[in-house]
Amino acid sequence: MDIRRIRQWGITLLLIAILSGAAGCAQPKTQEEPTPTPTEVVLQATEPASTSTPRPTPTPTEAPLGEPANPITMAFVLQPEETTAIDAAQEVVSLISSDTSLAVESVIYPDFLSLSTAVIDGDVDLFWLNPLEYLYLNGHGAADVMLVTNHLGVYVYGIRYLANTNRGFTSYYDADLDGSYGDPLSALQQFAGTRPCFINPQSLPGYLTPLGLLQNTSTPTLDPVFVYGYSAVIRALYIGGICDFGVSYALIGDARTAGDILQDIPDAENVVGVVWQSEGIIPNLNLSVSPVLPLNLQVQLQEAVLDLADSPDVLTRLSTALNYEVGALKVEADSFYTPLRSILAPLGLDYQSITQETPFH
Repeated sequence: MDIRRIRQWGITLLLIAILSGAAGCAQPKTQEEPTPTPTEVVLQATEPASTSTPRPTPTPTEAPLGEPANPITMAFVLQPEETTAIDAAQEVVSLISSDTSLAVESVIYPDFLSLSTAVIDGDVDLFWLNPLEYLYLNGHGAADVMLVTNHLGVYVYGIRYLANTNRGFTSYYDADLDGSYGDPLSALQQFAGTRPCFINPQSLPGYLTPLGLLQNTSTPTLDPVFVYGYSAVIRALYIGGICDFGVSYALIGDARTAGDILQDIPDAENVVGVVWQSEGIIPNLNLSVSPVLPLNLQVQLQEAVLDLADSPDVLTRLSTALNYEVGALKVEADSFYTPLRSILAPLGLDYQSITQETPFH
């Protein structure tokens, strides 16, 4: 019994030892953390909020010059009440338009100040100018002469220096040739220290041109007497004691044979003599063109106006529109004004101020 119990206890102890060893060897299993699987993030394109962007408004293209929507303009200086002249101006440009198949319209200005502003601003294409007006605008690069008018038989006229034949001046004038001979310096220097009768301070033939010639020949004179009319010059010289010499126009008539003079003092031509007469130095009214007008259009318009001038009826309409007798037209270049520029140069004139006063004929 004892041996059996001992064996059982031994077996029991052995089993306990075996079980204890097994338990000691068994390690708790650590739970393996799962490896994170990368999450694919899909970025969806978000459309921007719709903002309405207006389309740029296209700049309208200007119609070609000479089309009805962009007509060529010819300017006239007329008063609103001069309806006959305004109508005649419209008739003239309508004829030019028909001849060229270009749209041409007349534009009317009340004075040279408003016309010159439009010309310098480039608002006018063709315009009619007197000599001083042309010199002013040409000096600004705003006008080129295209055509010159024939007035009273000439395209350019001159001036005369007159004096009472009892005054003792030597005459350098040939009545048969209607021109002067000899040295103009000798002729004009006779007037040094004497008093002239002039027309008015704005008159081109009655003051500015004769004064320029006197300065060009170094001929100082006394302060002038302004008599405001050519007949008044003849009367003053005929009477005497008012001035020593006077001036008038030349090549377009004789102030000594004007109707009122012949009626009142019929012997004026014998008492008032011509001391010296210039050649033609003062151009008549001209048709000028803006230098920016395309050359091909300038040529077309020039030819059209010349064609129209072949018609006496059209010349009559043009004369009415200009309040100026036009007998013909001819092409001239700016050099046509060189003699006048040279004569006026010593005076240092402000053409702008002079042309905005009237009269200057």
